[in-house]
Amino acid sequence: MSNLLVVFLIAACLTVPLSAMFSRRYARSVDFDDKKSDDELLGQYSISFKDCAEKCQKDCGVFGFNDRLKKCRLHRKLNMSSTTEEEKGWRYFFHDFLARDCMDLLDNNYTYTGVYDIFPYGTSSIPVRVFCDMTTMGGGWTAIQKRKNGSLSFDRNWSDYKNGFGVPEQDIWIGNDVIHQLTKRAASSLYVSVKLDNGTDLYELYESFSISSETDKYKLFLAGPVTGTLGT
Repeated sequence: MSNLLVVFLIAACLTVPLSAMFSRRYARSVDFDDKKSDDELLGQYSISFKDCAEKCQKDCGVFGFNDRLKKCRLHRKLNMSSTTEEEKGWRYFFHDFLARDCMDLLDNNYTYTGVYDIFPYGTSSIPVRVFCDMTTMGGGWTAIQKRKNGSLSFDRNWSDYKNGFGVPEQDIWIGNDVIHQLTKRAASSLYVSVKLDNGTDLYELYESFSISSETDKYKLFLAGPVTGTLGT
């Protein structure tokens, strides 16, 4: 089951693909910047950034590098809940397995909410940057729309809605083509979340959701049980 989410949140995390100079791909999260962690530490070394990345093989899922100290730390994994101490200069790089959606990321222990690269068109395509909610109703939700304060206009033409607009760190529509790719590959649910001016949170969960391709004008399909408070 793939989860798709329409939310009104602001992103707190950023992933940036590392150069393809290494034998494995990695993505970076700024949530861990300037912190030193001993979470599942495999070893630490005084080596270059390139050597640190190349050394992170087999059981290593994350490596940290401090450019100020020229130090490398290898971790089996790293969780947001792990105890960290402030130490300037640390940057952490996570093994990137080319997830198709946020549920793929959650299934592979990427549990922090924020912005990730996903590959809905397959591993031979360019990545799509999306906001992933890893806490709502079990997590794994790929945000297809975010609107926080109305600063971004959603009065757009067909091409804009086809290709997407905005940025996942702020307000975004990820694009009808991407939504079609996400919903055609796996059974998907749609979760709509709205926060009112008085602070009340409302939601609606549609058990089955998909849209067709552009040739069928991105026809919307909703089915199955519908639960929530938005329609009351």
